[in-house]
Amino acid sequence: MDDLRRELPDVDGTWTAFVDRDGVVNRRIPGDYVRTLDEFEPLPGAVAALARLSDTFGRVVVVTNQAGVGKGLVDPDALDEIHASLRAAVEAASGRLDAVLVCPHRVEDRCGCRKPAVGLALAAVERFDDVDLARTVMIGDSRSDMEFASALGLPAVLVTGTGGEHGNLPPSAEPLARVEDLPAAVELLSGRPAQG
Repeated sequence: MDDLRRELPDVDGTWTAFVDRDGVVNRRIPGDYVRTLDEFEPLPGAVAALARLSDTFGRVVVVTNQAGVGKGLVDPDALDEIHASLRAAVEAASGRLDAVLVCPHRVEDRCGCRKPAVGLALAAVERFDDVDLARTVMIGDSRSDMEFASALGLPAVLVTGTGGEHGNLPPSAEPLARVEDLPAAVELLSGRPAQG
């Protein structure tokens, strides 16, 4: 925590948190996609951690690649149901999730919104006039999350305990900190435990 605190100014209500979804908020399905609400399993402490983020940050925005939509494997309505359920769970934990921004495209579509491209960040800036990328942090578990943060000049926290592909990061995409899970990332950033 001390290393991060030396490099990152104290966050407050003027800051935004970008949070990846699969492997950070919910359990991944190896080799497949979370296709239905029944398959959406929040990781231990993740909902409480999102609620804690909204106590500290002015905006909390999930930014997620969901290529299963573009491949015809995930129904867009089912994806909306999953995200409505997540938002409701965070609200039930006395928190707030301001938006879930999705790239539905396949890698081969070469869109501008699939991380590490920065389109989802630009969409957040367009949607919320108080999102300032100079006061934004990224929490993710993959190389693409770290490269997304690097392309935007954002400080990043890498979640390492949930199976994301993050080996051999280029020096430019090295995170400020590596933590086990989302609750640990939130504790690091807020200085207070995410549980409870």
